[in-house]
Amino acid sequence: MKKKIGISFSKTAFQHYWNWFTPHDLLHDLELIELNFEKNNTEDIYHCDGFVLTGGVDVHPSFYNGKTIYNNSPSSFQPERDRFEEKIYQYSQLNKLPLLGICRGMQLVNVLQGGKLIQDLDNGNEKHRKEESDKEHTIVIENNTLLHNIAGSLLGHVNSAHHQAIDPNAIGDNLMVNTYDDDNEKIIEGLEFKNKNNKAFMLCVQWHPERMKEKENNPFSENLKKQFLEAIRETSMKKLLITNPATEEIIAALNEDTKESLQKKFESLQSAQPAWNKIPLAERVQVIKKFSDLLENNIERLAATLTSEVGKPLQQSRNEVNGARARVKWLAENAEKYLSDETMIAENGLEEKISYEPLGVVCNISAWNYPYLVGVNVFVPALIAGNAVMYKPSEYATLTGLQIEKLLKQAGVPPTIFHVALGAKAVGELLLDFPFNGYFFTGSYKTGKYIYEKVSSKMVPCQCEMGGKDPLYVAEDVKDIKAAAAGTADGAFYNNGQSCCAVERIYVHEKIYDQYLDEFEKEVKSWKMGSPMEEGMYIGPISRKEQMDFLKKQVADAVQKGAIILTGGKSVDRKGFYFEPTVLINVNHDMAVMKEESFGPIIGIMKVKNDEEAIQLMKDSEYGLTASVYSSKKERAENILQQINTGTGYWNCCDRVSAALPWSGRKHSGFGATLSHAGLRAFTKPKAYHLRSL
Repeated sequence: MKKKIGISFSKTAFQHYWNWFTPHDLLHDLELIELNFEKNNTEDIYHCDGFVLTGGVDVHPSFYNGKTIYNNSPSSFQPERDRFEEKIYQYSQLNKLPLLGICRGMQLVNVLQGGKLIQDLDNGNEKHRKEESDKEHTIVIENNTLLHNIAGSLLGHVNSAHHQAIDPNAIGDNLMVNTYDDDNEKIIEGLEFKNKNNKAFMLCVQWHPERMKEKENNPFSENLKKQFLEAIRETSMKKLLITNPATEEIIAALNEDTKESLQKKFESLQSAQPAWNKIPLAERVQVIKKFSDLLENNIERLAATLTSEVGKPLQQSRNEVNGARARVKWLAENAEKYLSDETMIAENGLEEKISYEPLGVVCNISAWNYPYLVGVNVFVPALIAGNAVMYKPSEYATLTGLQIEKLLKQAGVPPTIFHVALGAKAVGELLLDFPFNGYFFTGSYKTGKYIYEKVSSKMVPCQCEMGGKDPLYVAEDVKDIKAAAAGTADGAFYNNGQSCCAVERIYVHEKIYDQYLDEFEKEVKSWKMGSPMEEGMYIGPISRKEQMDFLKKQVADAVQKGAIILTGGKSVDRKGFYFEPTVLINVNHDMAVMKEESFGPIIGIMKVKNDEEAIQLMKDSEYGLTASVYSSKKERAENILQQINTGTGYWNCCDRVSAALPWSGRKHSGFGATLSHAGLRAFTKPKAYHLRSL
């Protein structure tokens, strides 16, 4: 896997920076990435092992409390570039990655470290300003500096093309000057860290090594480049590899977080959360509404990214983004109603009220199967309520997690209020050791149980939305068996059955069993399987390779115990993680497929004599997420559903979620609730006020 060098985009002479790194420099182990503020491709920062901050238009004076109008000020600034490159710099320092700042890049580093600039050298700038070509002059290097060690000389000849300079009376924190020009003005020509302990390679120069004359022979170009590349080659960031389940190709290699980087992120969340909470609730809601608008405006790109990493068909990815927007809409429109102070009693000079205060800094360990849907269930109400959020997307949906972060911050969520924790299981483990004010997990029962036990001693809220073995009963009085079969088949196989509330076992009254099976089989066989990027596909690959063996074992166990494969039953002989939609009949509760969560395109259908038998079988589970009944009679369905210990009951529908209703599980399906008023208040701690006037 090649290491990547991120080069910040400049509208002026960008190609010089790109071409400076020749094929001989890069060999077979390095490649370049354009980090472009116009494209706002912040997600690509996480791929990089080193960075070049390039030259260009002046840094906006607001970054160092300067004047907005001065001699030779540009006709327009690029504050969006400044903010974009600030993220690059912060990321490089957070993860100790090499950085080379050139001209404007040096000035930006200085102001980001708290320094200031001379805004215009004005009349003394004849020596430095670019005219038809770069100026040239001599520099004097400070002894025993990093620059001295790299260049091997105390004198050098460089080019020059600038009208601003580092303010010698306002050098940034922990920065030191390593070189000046050779005249009496003593213009600062280079910066590096003063205390280099626990720091990566960082060197800033005022000249342009990428476009020097005879740069290959000038140590102040060639040696700088070689040392920078050597530092990148020596980096050892652990990589999270993202695999496309449809092609089995690695589509991204992202830098995983470390304990140290997580600590810094956590501390920034802690510091920033009180200020976020002071922002009026209505303003926080507007930020979230803008996030929803950005989801809509970018839906095709977001859907393509989601499909590429989890494998769901493109239209289902679009559906998920739109579904997330519907949930955001309800949460945003009802936030003021359920999060504002509630006066309970106001009489005789006494007011008793409830105030809903944010928990503080919450940890959201999310799932891969519906990263938008299960994500907005947590981080949207958490942010609206005034919390800061550490969001850990699943390692199988990390690119989507980065898109979520990007759009939240583009919508106006402050940079230090929402952080993404990148990595797999080890990173999740690290998060459990931090003193968060609440933990919110979506995933398997095994992992949820582990998290709950691990954090229980902290005495903070811990909600777990876990798996399901969701039963569905089709009574003999359904009016349209074909429609019921189509709807329930969709409930079982939509998103390849990779849903905690997917139908996982079906019980059919014996009077309509044969007809129902016939229609169910026809429906399943009508679906198209193939590349999820092609329109019209219903079945794509399953998301995780390891699930293939699990499904094969469930089928083998069922067949060995007497089940019959009506259709499917095996993996598909093609590239990617494809498993045929599988329907098993003649099943019973001795088989794993009727007891253990499948989380894949497999369903067992069992014949029952009456409602009583259906109820007993539906109740025979350690899980309690949803249950469904198809019948022409509402009273009959409700009577059955009331006897099933689940958080949700469906009549003539299945596998759906409404933002207005609480989403909660029982038994091994979890505890706590998201969505509805309960889900908004789950991210708060109520405070009672007894206020008596004298």
